[in-house]
Amino acid sequence: MILLTFVAATPSPTPTASPGAGIFSSPILLSLLIWVPVLMAVAIASMPNPRGRYDTLMKQIAFFTTLGLVFILFVAYNQFENFLPTMQYEERLDWLPAIGVKYHLGIDGPGLVMLVLSGLIGVASVLASLGVRERVRAYFCLLLLAEASVNGAIVSRDMFVLILFWGASTIPLALLILGWGGPRRSAAAWRLLGYWGFGTGVLAIGVFALYAATGAQGFDIETLLKPGLSPRIQLAVSIVMIIAAATRLPLFPLHGWIRDVLAEAPPGVVVVVAGAASRLGAFLILRTVIAAEPAAGHLLSPLLAVLAALTVGYAALAALRTVDIRHAGAYLAMVPGGITILGFAAVSPLGIAGSVLSLFTGGLSAALVAGVCATLSDRAQSRSLLVLSGLAPRMPNLAWLFTIAALALLGIPILASFPAELMTFFGAFKNQPIGAFAVAGGLALTAISLAVLLRRVLFGAPNPEAPGVSDSSLSETWYLGLLAGGLLWVGLFPGGPKIPGTEVPLFDPGLINQMTAGISDIASPYVAPTPAPAPAP
Repeated sequence: MILLTFVAATPSPTPTASPGAGIFSSPILLSLLIWVPVLMAVAIASMPNPRGRYDTLMKQIAFFTTLGLVFILFVAYNQFENFLPTMQYEERLDWLPAIGVKYHLGIDGPGLVMLVLSGLIGVASVLASLGVRERVRAYFCLLLLAEASVNGAIVSRDMFVLILFWGASTIPLALLILGWGGPRRSAAAWRLLGYWGFGTGVLAIGVFALYAATGAQGFDIETLLKPGLSPRIQLAVSIVMIIAAATRLPLFPLHGWIRDVLAEAPPGVVVVVAGAASRLGAFLILRTVIAAEPAAGHLLSPLLAVLAALTVGYAALAALRTVDIRHAGAYLAMVPGGITILGFAAVSPLGIAGSVLSLFTGGLSAALVAGVCATLSDRAQSRSLLVLSGLAPRMPNLAWLFTIAALALLGIPILASFPAELMTFFGAFKNQPIGAFAVAGGLALTAISLAVLLRRVLFGAPNPEAPGVSDSSLSETWYLGLLAGGLLWVGLFPGGPKIPGTEVPLFDPGLINQMTAGISDIASPYVAPTPAPAPAP
């Protein structure tokens, strides 16, 4: 039914409120998601900790902070009114009035999808980090600051504030890699700083160009991206935004940071980077190109299709050729981003809806496959695919989780990536058939890469000369299980579980329902015109 709704491409959603929506409203709900982690990071930094006596307490503070944020998100998710196309939970406060900067926050359906992703990733990252033993205080302070900056970038409705949060997310993640990463952590941290710093600079250039083009009236998204800009300005700014987004997602050829970062970062940082932080790139394209510049969106759709095909094809081939399991996980984590971009290239309501859902499913899938590869290499005491073989009997938990990660990348039914990829490809086959077939070919290569990887690592003949292996610990199983569980839950209940015999949802109104708010307005410029009826004879 949901698919038929998007195929029909109705410009306005049906005005039926979700049961229980709108009962609770907080004027600072979004600010809590940003500043509570910051305050907790300050609290951890201020705690006395002689000889590491309170390391466990600091871990517990970080865990319950992220769990509390998930509770706040649960309230926002259930109270979200999916029949309203406008921004919800808005906060607006003058900050730098001399240049028109406002502390303006708000979310619609796609923003809510990103926040749900960020909340799950936050809990998973802390669970993945419970094994940290050195400099615990600094580690969890930086991890909480990274989550706060990602949340800030998601909910910002002022482009100046967006630049600040966008750039701020780079610093704690680079420091986490530099302080707790693998042997090549220095190179990985500098690559992250170089690529993401370049992307931040490009984003700032685009924003200030829009600021000048609109008469320097303010940095609010509604002001900068208002209708009426000339097609030439739309095109130039959209290209700049795509470049900035490509460094973050990443897209080929601006992907040079991902292999070293995901291969050298500790598992908790891998989850944040591959999951929520990198999805900001696709979210930026949605906000600044697809939603705001429809003329440029139509003109640049072939470019987006090419980038999607190159990204998926390159990632599959690179994963097939590598002999390092963490490199393979890093390359495979690029695949969901390419599929998301294909939906934007479709410039159709169905394709755009599929891309919005794939912000969530792609983030979980990328985090799961990269996290599994990182944890498996730690537990097997080797990263070499020439050594790792026949591990399934000795690490059954990781074997199952690795298999789920592979199926999620391929969009197998019962997993949330299935409806996302289905909508994306059906939306793209009409407007970008060559790009859609090219991405489908890349996905077939991805299937081959995954089959070779799973056969070699899990189901091959055991290597008697390999180091001793052990299965994942309880915290590692929980963090990977949380990512896999999110994919399974939304895959089984995309519209939420219902009371038997009725259409009344239980505690979950359904992610695919909640994300619809705002999509109709975003997609309305891309609705195909209805052909005029033939004149009567």
